[in-house]
Amino acid sequence: MKAIIKIGAYFLLLISVACASSKSKATPEEIAALENMISNKHFEIQAKWAQPMASQSLNSIANAGLLPPGSNASRIDISGTGGYFRMVGDSVMADLPFFGERRMGGSYNQNKTGIIFKGIPKELSFSPNKKGDGQTMRFSISEKSEGYQVIAQLYPNGTARLTVSSTQRTIMWYQGILSEYKKE
Repeated sequence: MKAIIKIGAYFLLLISVACASSKSKATPEEIAALENMISNKHFEIQAKWAQPMASQSLNSIANAGLLPPGSNASRIDISGTGGYFRMVGDSVMADLPFFGERRMGGSYNQNKTGIIFKGIPKELSFSPNKKGDGQTMRFSISEKSEGYQVIAQLYPNGTARLTVSSTQRTIMWYQGILSEYKKE
């Protein structure tokens, strides 16, 4: 009986250690670097993962094996596509791959199937994230007949999450690497 209690105690200890939060707080240098990028409005997000809204058609594409290796219908590896979002001064620009459905309107252009915009955003705002770890940027922008609502969560550890809502397409989420923009 003592052996069972001992094993149970070790098991509970193992579970509590394994489930402990591994989140580390950002260093003052990381926080300062993020604040500097935001105040200078000079940063970019290199998209690594796309997360489209799951649909029957996207599941069919995934089941047919047409997605990149390591991807599924709800998380697609786009690290080799060069997809990006940039903020340089008062302007924003993006060229991100799109894996969803066009809902209405717009014309079909086989050369521009992704989410592409460039210009000065409207209603641009920055606010602290709810958990206090980073900043949230919000704005809207139009490109020809399509309008976008963009929310970017920027984190001190150099990661970012981008949400793009369109007037003509299903919503897309992106995860990527946040860094200071260096003109090539």
